[in-house]
Amino acid sequence: MKRFLLISLFLLCAFTQVKAQAYFAFYELRDLVQQTQTVQPAFIPNNSVSVSMPALNIGTSIQADFKLEQLLSKDDNGLFVVDFDVLRESAQRENYTNFNLTANLFMLNIKTSAGAFSLFANSRANLDLVYGEPLLEFLANGNSNAIGSSIDLSDTKVLMNTFNEYGLGYAHEFLNKKLTLGARVKMVQGLFHGSLDDDFQGTLHTRENDFLWTMNVQNGQVNTAGLDFFFLDSEADNLTDYVISNNNTSFAFDFGAKYKILPFLTVEASVNDIGNLQWTEKVRNYQTEDAEVTYQGVDLQNIGEADNILRDSLLSKFNSNETEIAFESPLGMRYYLTLTGNITPNDRFSFTYFKNSAFEDIPGNYALSFNHRFENFVIGAVGSYRRANTEFNVGASLAANIGPFQVYTALDNILVMNKPEQYSKFDFKFGLNLMFGYKKWRKDKVVDLDRL
Repeated sequence: MKRFLLISLFLLCAFTQVKAQAYFAFYELRDLVQQTQTVQPAFIPNNSVSVSMPALNIGTSIQADFKLEQLLSKDDNGLFVVDFDVLRESAQRENYTNFNLTANLFMLNIKTSAGAFSLFANSRANLDLVYGEPLLEFLANGNSNAIGSSIDLSDTKVLMNTFNEYGLGYAHEFLNKKLTLGARVKMVQGLFHGSLDDDFQGTLHTRENDFLWTMNVQNGQVNTAGLDFFFLDSEADNLTDYVISNNNTSFAFDFGAKYKILPFLTVEASVNDIGNLQWTEKVRNYQTEDAEVTYQGVDLQNIGEADNILRDSLLSKFNSNETEIAFESPLGMRYYLTLTGNITPNDRFSFTYFKNSAFEDIPGNYALSFNHRFENFVIGAVGSYRRANTEFNVGASLAANIGPFQVYTALDNILVMNKPEQYSKFDFKFGLNLMFGYKKWRKDKVVDLDRL
């Protein structure tokens, strides 16, 4: 079972693809919505006091280097199947996919005369995967185009982190409100983790004379934490206690800055999730010894039998070792760089660059946004570009104050609501806040008695 888990994770992670969640439309809600401090700590909410509604502030993002229609097709029986031939045609040299889920459990913001304090708790899950073009070629055409050559799987990477974060933030204005600096410190409690060693090396070679496959694996280590609760029945009863309190704790930081270059022009920058997760409880490490094995190929037409094929052809030839050694994993820093121009006090254009560093070679995303603010609500439109398939997305955001309540929503790709199979990204945020001091208090005009 240990060897099967290791080899299966190594192969199966290659079937999927890391693109970073950007939340561009959500970012443009800025100082109207307190939750935007998760992407830019220098944002200061307009309201005197803002409180999030429990379990009613969520966000999710799925991005890949393929569209759904490039992944699935119907067979003769009308069933959806994975179509590697079509997927191969859309493949790039390196292919990325990201899944992100964020739930704001609680947030309190208190505005001061020159800044704002915040107290927050979030629950987050991130899954980042990457694989190279040679693997898709192999999955689509088997070894027919690789006889006498090797397929390099070394750029296959996987990183999954699920964790809670609890923290305190503060933003302050300087230089007559030209400069705003923000910082957040947070205690991070790791829940579940799975990753493939960054130094993993793997190749598949097809011999010319007998067409046998030779597989070479080096640094084949899989680190996990907390996954026993899903695979071992004896652990299931302790899951609640583990989620509430465990020893997988560490600290992380977010920093942000805004500077008004001209009265109508502002530059902004933020770096989020600076730090590592420490995994010490419910840890398992699976190592496969560096080895080179030869086996007869698999019939990809019968991919449903892959379980038996792996056991019979591979697992008995790999020696593995299981340990329980503590380790650390990166949170995956996120960078935002924005140039904002106000053409009127209520109309704003922004150009934003976003980068995720879960893996070094992840390309960045770009977005051009426009927002207009009315008296009680703001609307925005955003156009973003991502390298995958040179795809352009059109998004929208809305925040409205209804009495003491605030509702907001943001979607980076609104077109996905019409034909989701034609797009490779889904990015959505929704929330509800309770506000105090939301009215704009005005001083009464003083009557000049001398003129009466």
